[in-house]
Amino acid sequence: MSSFFHLVVLSSLAVNLSAQTGAGVVSIEELRNPLAGKPLRAILTAQEHLKSGQHENGMQELREALKDPITMPYAITMLGVEHLKAGQLDTALNELEQAVHLLPRPETHSNLAYAFYLTGQTERGLVEVRKAIQMDGGRPKTRLVLGMLLLQQGSHDAEAIQQLQAAAQESPDAHLVLARHYDRAGKAPEAERERRAYAVTSMSLLAAQ
Repeated sequence: MSSFFHLVVLSSLAVNLSAQTGAGVVSIEELRNPLAGKPLRAILTAQEHLKSGQHENGMQELREALKDPITMPYAITMLGVEHLKAGQLDTALNELEQAVHLLPRPETHSNLAYAFYLTGQTERGLVEVRKAIQMDGGRPKTRLVLGMLLLQQGSHDAEAIQQLQAAAQESPDAHLVLARHYDRAGKAPEAERERRAYAVTSMSLLAAQ
């Protein structure tokens, strides 16, 4: 049976770099992987260092993991995510483009799409996020990235709003993206409604944990 490990990508910092709200979380959710034994321990160790704030130790573990063909796909994915969070977008793009070839899964396509969003490469981002949706059926966080890209494109606002509304129940950040959209459109009541919905949904999800 495949092992599991959690790679949670918190990218609000990267979103702020693009002058958006603090919204927008791109996640790698429970990647199914064939790792076991020493390779699995290497990735888990790196993850634990990163989660506990020992960032440089975690990054060094990942750089070491690049030397092993077994762990390399997971290490390059995690490095891309960390560089994305740090705002090192050129490095992140290079790593995430490698990741989608090594781990062609919805989460890796979604992360690359998000990196394209942050660098203003909207059309390339849409290609990647639609690949992710074909693979995962449209999970909320994938729909969130799609909605953000569609708003960035500027010609499919109705579809963008539909995608963000679908994402919002499980990805509250979608409410913040919608609020910013309504602010730009001069629709203050709608914007305030979305901000209130963000607070309510966030508290509900926290209470359910």
